Amino acid sequence: MRFYLKLAWRNIFRNRRRTFLTGLIIGIGLAAMIFVDAYIVGMKDGMISSATSSFLGHAQIHREGFQDSQDADLTIARTDKLVEQLRSDPHVEAFSERTLSFGTISAPADIASVVIYGIEPQREKALSKVDESIVEGSYLEQNEGALIGQDLARRLEAQVGDRIVITVSQAASGELSQTLFRVHGIFRMHIKEIDSAAVFIPLSAAQSMLGIGRGIHEIAVRFDRTQYASEQGQRFSADYSRFGNVAETWQQLVPQIKYILDMTNISIAITVILVFAMIMFGIINTMFMALYERTFEFGVLRAVGTRPARLRNLIVFEAASLAVYAAALGMILGAAVTLISSFTGLDLTGVEFAGTTFTSRIFPVFALRQFTLYPLLVFGFTCLVSLYPAGHASRMSVAGALQRAL
Repeated sequence: MRFYLKLAWRNIFRNRRRTFLTGLIIGIGLAAMIFVDAYIVGMKDGMISSATSSFLGHAQIHREGFQDSQDADLTIARTDKLVEQLRSDPHVEAFSERTLSFGTISAPADIASVVIYGIEPQREKALSKVDESIVEGSYLEQNEGALIGQDLARRLEAQVGDRIVITVSQAASGELSQTLFRVHGIFRMHIKEIDSAAVFIPLSAAQSMLGIGRGIHEIAVRFDRTQYASEQGQRFSADYSRFGNVAETWQQLVPQIKYILDMTNISIAITVILVFAMIMFGIINTMFMALYERTFEFGVLRAVGTRPARLRNLIVFEAASLAVYAAALGMILGAAVTLISSFTGLDLTGVEFAGTTFTSRIFPVFALRQFTLYPLLVFGFTCLVSLYPAGHASRMSVAGALQRAL
């Protein structure tokens, strides 16, 4: 066995140019797999981050039926108990209480229908990126001012410091409630629905306008790590779906993202299939060229008593040696290209995909499988494909091989 491994390794370098080119083709394929996989992992992380860190959070708690009806009367029950439970939960890094209602905003230039969020400025700062998205003016103060999106500000022709009037229907009576605010800041979150139709005001002001006392409609939660929503989502829902409330993770709130993330595995599978097709044709072509060049050599080996199985093993060992060489080359190329591209990333800011708008650049992410699973698959598939030319060599006629070489 050791002798054949040594012989196989020497044989593949008898024609260095062909070995290099074949190894380069296989290596480029493996490098492409590593590069594509790294960006797909980065895109997954980017989608989750864009969806959850901008405003959604990793999970949310609502009163049962609120998500369907958006009825302002459906405030969260036993808020004090839930807040106490969230504060003592070691997996909850931050949470923010909100009100949510539909209304209108009017300025001297125009009027628009909007979604009005009442937020507690300091808690919201720890959970979402509303404060980081301010492009003009400043973030909310505790009891005054309003934040409007850049697209909405453009439509209303409103600037920082301008007066606007927000109108909502009170929860209990349905009567209209109007309040005058000054534009405290203009934000741009790169999410079309929020930038063009969302207004943020202090929580206390929103509660007063809606006539709901200290009631809230939503508690957004951020965990200590993003994966917790996937790993322990059912547990979280069970622990906080109490008192007539419903707790849901981001997978339940935006299921289309989960479907898209699952579908990205198909992209990886397609890449693997294409690479393996390259390997198949490259290995078969290289092995058969080597067979025809060494027909006399194989004929002599058979003539002196070498068994067909030993000859077949030699061909497979040569393919395995080539696979090791190509895998090493591919891992070096893949790591280098991915590392270089990680300095700039891929700018998808503002691009909407599957209902999610990317809010930052996408950077490739290295994963263990890229340097373990994929090289092993390349090695195994190369050895598998080599069985065809190896079988052909083992069935070679001794007399025919010797005559053909004369």
